[in-house]
Amino acid sequence: MLDLKEKILKACARTEKLRRDLLDNATKEYFETSGASGCPTAGDFDVAETRTRSLLKRELLSSKWLSAISDGTVIDDRSIATMTLTFDSIASPLRIPKPSRHVEPKAHSVALSALAGAVVGMILLTPLFRLAFDMRDVGLVLGGPLGAFCMVLIVCRVSRSKFFLKLLWRVFGVAERLPGYERRNHEEVVRMSIEQWLNLIIPLLVVLCFYRSWSTETLADKESAFRRIGRIIYALHCASSESLPVMADELIQEARNCGFEGLDGSPAFLSSVVGPQNVIVWANDLQSKYETFGHVVEGDQVKIERQPVIFDGRVIERGLVRKLRDKT
Repeated sequence: MLDLKEKILKACARTEKLRRDLLDNATKEYFETSGASGCPTAGDFDVAETRTRSLLKRELLSSKWLSAISDGTVIDDRSIATMTLTFDSIASPLRIPKPSRHVEPKAHSVALSALAGAVVGMILLTPLFRLAFDMRDVGLVLGGPLGAFCMVLIVCRVSRSKFFLKLLWRVFGVAERLPGYERRNHEEVVRMSIEQWLNLIIPLLVVLCFYRSWSTETLADKESAFRRIGRIIYALHCASSESLPVMADELIQEARNCGFEGLDGSPAFLSSVVGPQNVIVWANDLQSKYETFGHVVEGDQVKIERQPVIFDGRVIERGLVRKLRDKT
């Protein structure tokens, strides 16, 4: 675990410049895709997010990036293809929040609405004040400011109404757009989202490269052990009866050198003294190494009937234990 953590820290340090360049390129790709139509729709941001993730995936799984992450390890096309399939199945998707609506009436729209409101206010309030209070001049004076005030409030309220905007989009057949979003604020959100995603993906790639190198080394160790032990088995098959103990002992020594565990001490066929029975006290953590014959609980004394096959610290085949019965 400490070794893997150290590999992750070193990979982050080696790819610092690559991550900065990739972050800039991904952000540029996002805004070039979403802003190609001039006034982006909600669907344009979805397409931009997809293309940005494709760019990130293509760069991260390139030989340049994988070589930097794995500290110069040469990775062939087959390994890259395998890592790509694994990456697609376990990597979290890139999520970039869409910009919030920022609808603000333009200056000339507010001015025109105030002008129209002033005219309508004077037209309506002047005769009303004349009929009600016989004060035509008061209606003329108050009609302009009150009409402009009410009309500006109506325009600002309507411009922020989602229902009214959706109604206009449906009536005129226009796609839903996000007018007036702040590019600078959204760019900070995009860069932060991509950077956080990269911070999660880099350790994942380190684990994939580490697993690949570990599995390759394990496979090579198994092939080497298979060749060396196989050579002695063929020699044992051709040996005479007098040399069988020597060849069998050589086979055991070679198996021990290859990584098989549990072969310590002198073999029983080379010793004239019968050794004691292999008796151990059963514990639950031994279940990974031994199968039990009958019902065995923790604390029971058990006899080892068959030793487990352990290669390079991993249990290839479990052994067998039998509970010792008290003789009364």
